[in-house]
Amino acid sequence: MGHHIVTVRSPVANGPGKPARGLGGLYRLLGVVACAAPFLPATASAQVLSQYFPELGRGVGETWVDTEQIRISKEYQAQGLHLGGFKLNGAINEGAGYIDNANHLPGGMPSAVISTAAQLGLASDWSTDSLYANASVSDMRYPSQPTQNQTTWTATIGGYHDIANDRLGFDYSHLNLVQTPNVLGSFATIQPIKYQVDRAALSYTLARDGRFSLMPEANITNFSFDQGALLPEANGIAVPQTYRDRAVIVENLTARYRWTRATSALVMLRGTEIRYTHGLAGYPGRDSNGLAVLAGIDYSAVHLIDLRVMAGYQRRFYRNATYPDYATPIIEAQASWAPTRLTRLELNVQHGIEDSAFENVAGFSYTTLQLGVTHQYQRDIILSGHFTFQKGDYQNTPTHLVGSILTQAGGSQTIIGGGLSAQWLINRHFSLNLNYDISNQNVVGTVGKFTVNTVMVRVNMNL
Repeated sequence: MGHHIVTVRSPVANGPGKPARGLGGLYRLLGVVACAAPFLPATASAQVLSQYFPELGRGVGETWVDTEQIRISKEYQAQGLHLGGFKLNGAINEGAGYIDNANHLPGGMPSAVISTAAQLGLASDWSTDSLYANASVSDMRYPSQPTQNQTTWTATIGGYHDIANDRLGFDYSHLNLVQTPNVLGSFATIQPIKYQVDRAALSYTLARDGRFSLMPEANITNFSFDQGALLPEANGIAVPQTYRDRAVIVENLTARYRWTRATSALVMLRGTEIRYTHGLAGYPGRDSNGLAVLAGIDYSAVHLIDLRVMAGYQRRFYRNATYPDYATPIIEAQASWAPTRLTRLELNVQHGIEDSAFENVAGFSYTTLQLGVTHQYQRDIILSGHFTFQKGDYQNTPTHLVGSILTQAGGSQTIIGGGLSAQWLINRHFSLNLNYDISNQNVVGTVGKFTVNTVMVRVNMNL
C-alpha cells in the first residue's frame, strides 16, 4: 500500500455499483491520489463510482489531507517535486501474485496475476485558490485466463476560487473503467465490460467560514458502454450494451450549521434526473427523476475520532407510468477512531437505491458495511485488515418486460469478504507490500456461491 495522504475528490452518483471508504490498507483510495495508490487487485467490491468522489455534502474541487496518516509515518512520506507554485507527485507499482478464480464465476479457473499501476498528480501550492490535475492507469494481466485482462485509466482536473468568504469549486473527470462479475449489482459475463464515464461538477459555498453556510452543487455524468457483453449461456454471442448509455444529472443543496469548531449539523435536498441515450423499440422509455432529503452530523476531534452520518429518505419516479416508483431509506455513515496513537479503526455504512448492471427499470437497493483496522507495528512496518459485507436486493422486472433485454429476476446478492496486509516502509521512495484477500459471493445470472482467494506481493515506488 502506498502512502495515502493527499486525495483529490469530487462527487458522482448513480454509477454501476457502490463505494468504499478507506479500508484494506491504511485507507482505500477515494479519488485520484496525488502521492501514491493502493494498487489492489480487483477483489469483490461494490462498483458504484463514488469510490472516486467525496461524501454527501462535500464541496467540489478541494484537496483533503489526512493529518493522522502523516503523523504515523511522517519520516517515510514521499516529498514530491516543487515546480514553482506547484507540487508534482507520482507513484508506480509493480505486483505479482495468484488468484484461484480469475473469472469471478462459479467454477472459475486459477491464474497468476501481474499488475502494473501508476499515478501522477500536479497540485498548486498557493496561499489562496487551488488548481490540480491528476492521472492514473492500472493494468491487470492473467496469463492463464487472458480473457480477464483489463486496463483502466482516469484523468481529473479541478480546483476552487475563493470570492470573499465564498468558494466556487469546479471539477471535470474522465474514467475509463471495466465492469466485472465480482461487484454488487453486476451480472455474469465471461470477460470484463468496458465503459467510460465523463463528469463535470460545480459547487458554490456561501459563507463557508461562518456558523451557517449554504452550498448549492450540480453535476452531470455521462455513461457510455462501448462493447457487447459475453454471457456464459450465450455461446459466444455478444449482447449489445448501448441500451445502458445514459446521462445522470444531480442537484444538491446542503445547509450546514456549525455548533462548535468540531461539530456541525447538515441538511441536504437532492434531485436526480436519469436520461437514457438510446431507447428500446417497443418498450416505454426508462427515464426517471429522483428526490432525496437527508440530515446528519459531522464531528471531528483531531487524532482521536471522526464521525459523519447522513440519513434520510429517497424516492425514484419514472416518467412513464408503466413502471412503479421505488423508495427506500438512504444512509451514508463514516467513523474512524484511534484508540492508541498507533492503531486506527474505520467503519463505513451505506444504504440506498442503485441501478443494476442491466441499468433496467427495476434497479436495486444496496447495503454495504466495511470495517478496517490499521496498526503501526514498528516504525517502518504497518499491518492492516478489513472486513466487508454487501447485499443487494432486486425487484422483479415488470411483467411486460419479462423475456426482453431488460429482464431482471427478483432476489438478492451477498458478498462477504476480508483481507490482511503488511507494508514495509523502506524509505521515502520505496515500500513493499504483501496482501491476502478473500471473498465469498453469488452473481446475478448464476446458481450457487463461490469463493475467491488472492495473494499479491507489490513494490511501490514514489516520487
